[in-house]
Amino acid sequence: MEKKKWGDIPPLEGLEMDWDYQPQSANGQRAHKRMTLTELSQLFGSQRFEVQVATTTATVSGSLRDLCENGLAVDLPTRLDEYQNLKVGMMLGREKIIARAQVRHVQRRDHHFTTGLMFVGLDVPMRQYIAGIYASKVLRHSI
Repeated sequence: MEKKKWGDIPPLEGLEMDWDYQPQSANGQRAHKRMTLTELSQLFGSQRFEVQVATTTATVSGSLRDLCENGLAVDLPTRLDEYQNLKVGMMLGREKIIARAQVRHVQRRDHHFTTGLMFVGLDVPMRQYIAGIYASKVLRHSI
């Protein structure tokens, strides 16, 4: 059998490739924009937001790194397992946010672990509150 070059193979009908395609950045693929610690600090007037993370075996305190309607990133002193289910709680302004979450990624830093958490079943009022925080950021209002 004679070897063919890729260019010799006809395209599948309706599936032609666009070779000028450029993949989007990770931020471009997100359903919701992240609010950084700096942005949250400007809105709430606080430099640090403590976050409590409860697993089946321990409760760990950390600090908020960023937040969006789908989840948050937290700096923790200990490593959590990816895809581990847990509960997360924090105060944002006068609102207490308590939600179920799942660990999506963990990155080791110098003396801590930056942990990405995805909310699982976040209730509608909390989701709306976080969306309102983002709207305040966009409109440059303090909360």
